Amino acid sequence: MCRIVTYNIHSGIGRDKKQDYKRIGQFLASSGADVVLLQEMDTRPPERDTAQDVRDICAENTFKLIPSPAIREADGWYGNAILTRFDVLSNDTVDVSQSGRQPRNVQIVELKTEKTPLTVVNTHKGLKKLERRSQFSLLHEHLSQRLKEKQTPLVLAGDFNEWQFFSKAFKGLNSLLFQQKVGATFPSHFPIFSLDRVWVTDDIKVKACRKLKNAKTRVYSDHLPVLIDIELPESPD
Repeated sequence: MCRIVTYNIHSGIGRDKKQDYKRIGQFLASSGADVVLLQEMDTRPPERDTAQDVRDICAENTFKLIPSPAIREADGWYGNAILTRFDVLSNDTVDVSQSGRQPRNVQIVELKTEKTPLTVVNTHKGLKKLERRSQFSLLHEHLSQRLKEKQTPLVLAGDFNEWQFFSKAFKGLNSLLFQQKVGATFPSHFPIFSLDRVWVTDDIKVKACRKLKNAKTRVYSDHLPVLIDIELPESPD
């Protein structure tokens, strides 16, 4: 069994206005996650130390952090990141930024699990509808090509920022991968919008897929985390 969590952590700032990566890292460690897909990881504030931010979100040495910055500044970076207990086989970033909008990317990491290599795809899409449509198209194109070239189990998750209730935006991705039912994840104290989503390839058996709503997650970010328990196929080698 492999446990994955996807979580937009809102720069570590909770609904109580407290910035605290340590409490988020400890929560993620206690969740039993093997892999965590983070969006809005932010180490830029000059009053904090980037290395300490990383130690805190990693719950000291519980996880390794693989960064995927969309923005780099003098004091740190902002963007996606993956926490993992597994060894990393490869780490790629695909730029899907649109002109005049905040930079965005897709992080693609291949991990060495006990059974077989697993590819996890972490992304945070834009706020404008046309921006997202272009980003969804680029993501679909890249994943289509990748799956043709390399047939490893793959999990796609993140904050897709799709606010519409009856959106057709995921038609391409749904033709390529299997979307899991998650439900509303935003805002965390009273979820209305299904912004955080999960897809898997057909060789993955999903044992559980649910949002984590409790006293801590209602406060730690404006999004709820989503947990996915999966069973991977045996390696063909």
